[in-house]
Amino acid sequence: MLALRPYPSSHANDSAHGCTPPEQRQRLSRGIAVGIALLIAAFSGPASAQNANVSDLSALQQANTELSEHDRWNTNHQYDPGWWTPYVGQPLGTERQSMPLTLEDTLLATLEYSSQVQVFSDLPLIRETAVIEAAATFDWHQYLDTRWDDVSEPIGNVLTAGAGVDRFNDHNLTARGGYRRRTHTGGTVDVSQQFGFQDNNSQFFVPDPQGTARLVLGFTQPLMRGRGRRYNDSLICLAKIDQEVAADEFRRQLESHLLEVARSYWALYLERAALYQKTNSYLRGKAIYDRLAARSDLDANASQLVSAEAAIASRYSDLVRARAAVKNAQSRLRSLVNQPSYANVELLPTDAPSFTSSSADLEEAVAIAVQNRPEVMQALKQIKAAGVRLDMSKNELMPLLNLVTQTYLSGLAAQGDAFQAFESQFTTGAPSYGIGLQYEFPVGNRAAEARLRRRKLELRQISNQYSTTLETIRHEVAVGVRELQTSMSELSTKQTAMRARSAQLDAMTARWEQLPGDQTDKTLTLENLLIAQSQLAGAEFEYLTAQLTYNLSLVNLKRVTGLLLQSEQVEISRICECGLPRNLLSKQSSYVIDNGGMLDGGVLDGGLLDGGTIIPVQEPTLAPEYSSTLDF
Repeated sequence: MLALRPYPSSHANDSAHGCTPPEQRQRLSRGIAVGIALLIAAFSGPASAQNANVSDLSALQQANTELSEHDRWNTNHQYDPGWWTPYVGQPLGTERQSMPLTLEDTLLATLEYSSQVQVFSDLPLIRETAVIEAAATFDWHQYLDTRWDDVSEPIGNVLTAGAGVDRFNDHNLTARGGYRRRTHTGGTVDVSQQFGFQDNNSQFFVPDPQGTARLVLGFTQPLMRGRGRRYNDSLICLAKIDQEVAADEFRRQLESHLLEVARSYWALYLERAALYQKTNSYLRGKAIYDRLAARSDLDANASQLVSAEAAIASRYSDLVRARAAVKNAQSRLRSLVNQPSYANVELLPTDAPSFTSSSADLEEAVAIAVQNRPEVMQALKQIKAAGVRLDMSKNELMPLLNLVTQTYLSGLAAQGDAFQAFESQFTTGAPSYGIGLQYEFPVGNRAAEARLRRRKLELRQISNQYSTTLETIRHEVAVGVRELQTSMSELSTKQTAMRARSAQLDAMTARWEQLPGDQTDKTLTLENLLIAQSQLAGAEFEYLTAQLTYNLSLVNLKRVTGLLLQSEQVEISRICECGLPRNLLSKQSSYVIDNGGMLDGGVLDGGLLDGGTIIPVQEPTLAPEYSSTLDF
């Protein structure tokens, strides 16, 4: 393990910033006076305590105004990455293999190996099969029917077979084959050829045996309900809309997954940095304990040793928990990425947090989100689908009125020669035909009326859902913009607090070292020193958390505006794998700022984020068949 050192402070020089004995006595006197004043206030009654501790409304309003002005942070503020930054990317020990990884590497591995991403990517492919299935309704269907009948029946009429015949014996073989299909206008076309062979003992059956043939062309066309391309292509249109909705859902899920991977990456960074912070705090306390133990025979009393021992015991327990947190963060990242090489190795995040100042305009961010968020695209397509279903229901209100037509050619040949009959159907006689109408209408037509009412209600519901989606997106963008501003302001204040705690610890350390060991003041100062060490460790952790919160707010703003995939230049292509289609995800290397983090810089068309260099991005590309739609 690398040697750890306390956070460097500008107040470490005792000659410049230390306190002389007269100054110490003066500060002690002021402290006693403040303590007496607090005791008097505590015992002066509830009303007095409330008046002393609660400000009036004007003071509260003035304070909030000043805080609002303070929140307009300086974009040129310089931030200290923290002493722990170079240590985070170093192994914790030598007993295991380690693997350095950047956030860019992690996202690339996620796109290639993540099982969850594969689950998301299969959804559009599954929905695409429904488009083919709907279009197949208009494919040609071939059919073939055959039948053999051997009849032996008693005769009750001499006209059936003639005089002297007791039973009617008939052998009949028929075969019919052809093609039929449904047209885009709603009609049905049927073309068939029938062959027959018949032989019986009737004296009136001439020729005997005989072969027959009949070529039939039939066409049925709806004139009211079910007519027209608009109605009959509706199922294809709905299937394609459903496929596009699935593609938008895939994009939404992919962006959420990449955001979760980024969170897990920075969570691992946080836990590793926190482990080093807690280790450093433990070593601070242990150094004091070792010094007291070495002077136990001189001026260190037992109470001081016990206090120091309790402090380092508590910090050691925090170390145990911190080591477990690092392992848990590694496991979480592995479960999201599913990269085989991540197993059984120590993952070392090498990207440092970014401090590039960025700002965002709320209205511009909302406009970009409305144009790019997949949820908006889904809602619009669902409205379109509801409109298609409504048009179908209006068509189904009409009565069923079909035009039925049929024409056929027939032929007959002796000796059961069906092939000769096939030839004669084209050369002998004239075509036969028939034409008619079919009409049907339910009394009251309640089912169609109810269906139309349901479609209207669904359209109204989806329209309201669209409005809700817009409001939700506006809320998410507003939260994302405010979080970006707040996290940067918090970063500045947390750094100031950490430096103040460091200066406080330096002052307490100098005071403790200068006091004689047998004084009661030194015991109290030791307690304050141990508390100051813990407070500095807490301030360091809060500053670290603020760093990562700011970096995650940048990624989250890209997601809530719908630009995460574009900023990361994620491309979607189609490949064939084992006879099945598969969406292949790839990521181009992004131009980044400062230290290589994906979170730096501004974002997209018109400068959503001001400051830094704009990252060149590219729209996700889809295969032509993936993005095709039916004009409806």
